[in-house]
Amino acid sequence: MEKYDALKKYFGFSAFREGQEGLIDQILLGRDVLGLMPTGGGKSLCYQLPALLSDGITLVISPLISLMKDQVDGLNENAIPSTYINSSLTGAELAKRVRAIKNGEYKLCYVAPERLNARDFQELVTELNITLVAIDEAHCISQWGHDFRPSYKEIPKFIKRLYPRPCVAAFTATATEFVKDEIKELLELRYPYEVVTGFDRPNLLYKVAKPQNKTKYVVQYLENLTTDPSGIIFCATRKSVDSLTKELQKKGYSVEAYHAGFENEHRNRVQENFMFDRTKIIVATNAFGMGIDKPDVRFVIHYNMPKNMEAYYQEAGRAGRDGDESECILLYSPADIVKQKLMIATNSDTGSVDRDRLMHSNLQTLVNYCHTHDCLRAEILQYFGENSQKKNCAKCSNCLNESTLVDMTIEAQKIMSCIFRTNQRYGSGTIIKVLRGSKDKKLLDWNLDQQSTYGIMADHSDGILKEIIMHLIAQGYIEMVGGTYPILALTDTSKQILKGENKFYLKQDRIEETLSNKKEKTKKTKRSTGASETSNKLYECLVVLRKEIADQKHVPAYLIFSNATLSEMAEESPKTKESFLEIKGVGEKKYETYGEIFIAEIRRYCENA
Repeated sequence: MEKYDALKKYFGFSAFREGQEGLIDQILLGRDVLGLMPTGGGKSLCYQLPALLSDGITLVISPLISLMKDQVDGLNENAIPSTYINSSLTGAELAKRVRAIKNGEYKLCYVAPERLNARDFQELVTELNITLVAIDEAHCISQWGHDFRPSYKEIPKFIKRLYPRPCVAAFTATATEFVKDEIKELLELRYPYEVVTGFDRPNLLYKVAKPQNKTKYVVQYLENLTTDPSGIIFCATRKSVDSLTKELQKKGYSVEAYHAGFENEHRNRVQENFMFDRTKIIVATNAFGMGIDKPDVRFVIHYNMPKNMEAYYQEAGRAGRDGDESECILLYSPADIVKQKLMIATNSDTGSVDRDRLMHSNLQTLVNYCHTHDCLRAEILQYFGENSQKKNCAKCSNCLNESTLVDMTIEAQKIMSCIFRTNQRYGSGTIIKVLRGSKDKKLLDWNLDQQSTYGIMADHSDGILKEIIMHLIAQGYIEMVGGTYPILALTDTSKQILKGENKFYLKQDRIEETLSNKKEKTKKTKRSTGASETSNKLYECLVVLRKEIADQKHVPAYLIFSNATLSEMAEESPKTKESFLEIKGVGEKKYETYGEIFIAEIRRYCENA
């Protein structure tokens, strides 16, 4: 079958997305590939379509059981025979699937990296014609990445044992240039064809907020939503997850908790409730992040700061996979920095000073992100080595913030002068105490009350001084040196402020927020969330029909048809096979299974309208 025919028949699309066709063509030619594509960018299709068009079987190495089941359910809905092998299967189920694999009944088989070295699996692969090994979440092989999995180190050993060596395809949505190079080296990709389609997610609105009370902020945010959308709230600790979940449940929200402290059965039930829309909001640790392919998550809130930009991008990327408008909100507080540094220290490898230093540096990058005046989208893209084409994206809290800039150059000069006169030996807490003229015993014992800068900013609060310092760091005028207990130091650009060559500004709302000690008020806004908010009555009827079918088949509703596909059905009202097949996301298999049912509903509605 020709690739375009297969694309339409099995996946319901008439054209490829950016980067997909080149990767597919090279895989079909037997060349190794590396694809860096944003979440929702269509990575899965790049190995699923070649698997369909190839004679043998494709092994897909995936890190999470839940992700495997979701992918396999979707493939089988599209009439692409697929299966998975993992620890969730009983002995009888495993034996049945192994027999079917040997008989050539499947085009794709998903496995976890931990299974690759199992003797029974190694014996199985010797009997198979493996044409492609696809590695999902390939960044997990890099110890410098945000989600290193030791089991991924076994993948190249496994591939070496295969004869003849199949084509190897690696995919990820999250990798810096350094991590990308390490993926190629560790997986031993042979002259790979590379595609980087960019890290921008235009449908996501990025926001940083600094509320005094995070729980109240979250409650107010939910109260101001004009719909009842699906959302994820990430917390750094299990304790925070449990506490926030209880508060939201008291308020009557459809919310459940998820973290590694629960039994597998409980976690699976919570995840299934979320995927099937029985639960609208999940409060979770990062254990929930990677395996979630729910397309209509409308908001992701980070209640606590993640460990680095890669983790934030990966977790925030759970929002808006269907391409509709969604929000990614990071709630910042200085206490989060302390938590993350304690975690780094707790998990520190004493033999890897470089790794600890890198982790602190990556954390500081995210702290700077929270304090920049510049476009947040541009900051994310720059971190991943991509230049933004716009100075104002109009889709982040900084670009949408029209607050006036206030000249704080003199205040910045005083702070930097204090850092210099105390010989660049102290952290921000001590510097602030000196500036405010604190009577702290340690300060007096160290004779810091004798410094000329002692007490020169006594009329400024701790909060505003912390805010200025963090912004100076974010803009590169001072830096934090050291790990868990860093000190403040001047940089090569400090003199530009000290000599008055450059001005230093803070936005008025940041100052007012800090001085007034009040939380940011969440504005009630109307958000375009695609088909799920449309007033189209036909769309609502189709949603009900889809849910009835999904419940009968015990699969998530979006595996029947996506929201975007239903929205186009409601708009076009197709009443024949030919017009129904023109709808994006409808292939021949989907028509054979559901076409007449949905056409009958469309006709019924139009006749009664």
